[in-house]
Amino acid sequence: MQSSLSASKAFTGNVSSFKATPVSVARTSRVTPLVEARVAIRFQRFGRNKLPFYRLVAIDSRDRREGRPLEYLGWYDPLKKETNLNAPAIKKWIAVGALPSPTVENLLMKAFVIEPKVRVWTSTKPPKEAGAVKEKN
Repeated sequence: MQSSLSASKAFTGNVSSFKATPVSVARTSRVTPLVEARVAIRFQRFGRNKLPFYRLVAIDSRDRREGRPLEYLGWYDPLKKETNLNAPAIKKWIAVGALPSPTVENLLMKAFVIEPKVRVWTSTKPPKEAGAVKEKN
């Protein structure tokens, strides 16, 4: 109690002399880019510890892995190597711009739901000549 009285007596000056002066702050105009929601086709993990089970879902890409999906598209059991895919719905989502995750994309290519990518391997090494034999020193 004694400390609160001494604190109130610490300032005895006139408060009216302290007036706030307006300060102008130079603000840069910020243009926020328009970010449209992107739909992702990805896995939702289910199952218990060491026994995974995945559902294939179409979901807003900003949502967490266990978020509410827009649509269930199938399931994948990696232990039994079984899949159940709703191919027409997956093709519909891809047609409207949904992007599958790399793992889902590999699964869809293996199941021939989407066209497999043709990979052209290019070597960074110069081609070996047919008659050239490396000599040992």
